[in-house]
Amino acid sequence: MGTLELLLELHKHDNNLKNINLKLKEISDGEKVKTISAKLEKMENRLKDIEKRLETNQLGLNRNDLLLRDLYYRLKETEKDLYGGKISDLKQLSYLDKERETIQKEIDKKELEIIQQMEKIDNLKEEFSKLKEDFKELKLEYINLIEGYNQTIEDLKLKAYEEISEKEKISPKIEQDILNAYVNLKKTRGYALAEIIDNRCSGCNMLLPTIVIDRLKNMGEIVYCENCGRILYINKQDF
Repeated sequence: MGTLELLLELHKHDNNLKNINLKLKEISDGEKVKTISAKLEKMENRLKDIEKRLETNQLGLNRNDLLLRDLYYRLKETEKDLYGGKISDLKQLSYLDKERETIQKEIDKKELEIIQQMEKIDNLKEEFSKLKEDFKELKLEYINLIEGYNQTIEDLKLKAYEEISEKEKISPKIEQDILNAYVNLKKTRGYALAEIIDNRCSGCNMLLPTIVIDRLKNMGEIVYCENCGRILYINKQDF
């Protein structure tokens, strides 16, 4: 295998390693994980809020139940005095009748309030139940996603190790000065090799003289682009 072919192999493994590192970074950034985590936190806070509101409304309902019982007791006692026949004074009877009407109005108002509270509690329970189910489903998705990411990370690390091993096998076979040039170009230019496409350097788009292309076609020697300095190569299938 010639020097240029070795460089192409090294270039391939470098690109594979770069792509692996990009995927690892994408996973470590974990945008999807962050999004789901934020949703879970929001849903959990909402569940806590509903629980608190349910507790508050239930306490209010219990208080109103006690107040309603007291009102029924007062109504019963008032009606007993009003219709029991023990009181004959018209003024007192009129007072008791007004008292009965007042208590009845309070009862009607309290019963309506209790009905509204019960409806509110039922709605909150329904919302809580649905939200809790959604939370469980999203939590499962989150767990599966994390497990999948962990497995993917392990697979990518293994592939990265394999790519590095291949690079270590190839590098010693390349002349040191050419290898140094390759490494420096990769650092300064992003990538060291550039394919010739339509007689142009794919790295900088410079039109190349025919003699440069012929040198690569016929001799396979190491040729640098005069403009960007990258090592040029051609796809032999194009010629």
